[in-house]
Amino acid sequence: MKRQSPKNPRLGMSLLEVVLALAILAMSAAILASIARTATDNGLIAHRLATAQILAESKMAEVVTGAIPLQGAVGWTPITDTVPSGVWYYQLQTEAASRKDMVGVRLSVSDQAGVDENKEVFYIVRWMIDPSLGLDTMPTQSDANGNSTSSAAGSGSGSGGSAGAGAPSGGIQ
Repeated sequence: MKRQSPKNPRLGMSLLEVVLALAILAMSAAILASIARTATDNGLIAHRLATAQILAESKMAEVVTGAIPLQGAVGWTPITDTVPSGVWYYQLQTEAASRKDMVGVRLSVSDQAGVDENKEVFYIVRWMIDPSLGLDTMPTQSDANGNSTSSAAGSGSGSGGSAGAGAPSGGIQ
């Protein structure tokens, strides 16, 4: 019987090599799990912020068109529109602008947790003409018979004549 000579290579791995490989594998798995958790959290934050931005733009459009009055709303008001996730609130703040007849509008949007902690998720600031000036309504005019009509009423289809000699051509006068 021959014994193996020391010059022959080993056929297996030592226990130290196996333990070291398992330690490297465990550390790599822990780092990957941490990265996945951070990515998931950031995805949820991005979704929350995108929802808040869409709701803020929608509510600001309602403010600009006059569907939501600038005065009267105090504190957080629930958003009654169909919202894809959770309960959302908005808050409207106005301030006088340095320019005459302008008003600054700040619309904040928050979710339930933000309202409890008084934190907003997203806000929009917009400068607009003060709606109390009444510049968004067409001026009324009197015709030759003394009837008051809107300047937009004479510009419809008809016999092809003009709306009148003194009628404005449209726009804000």
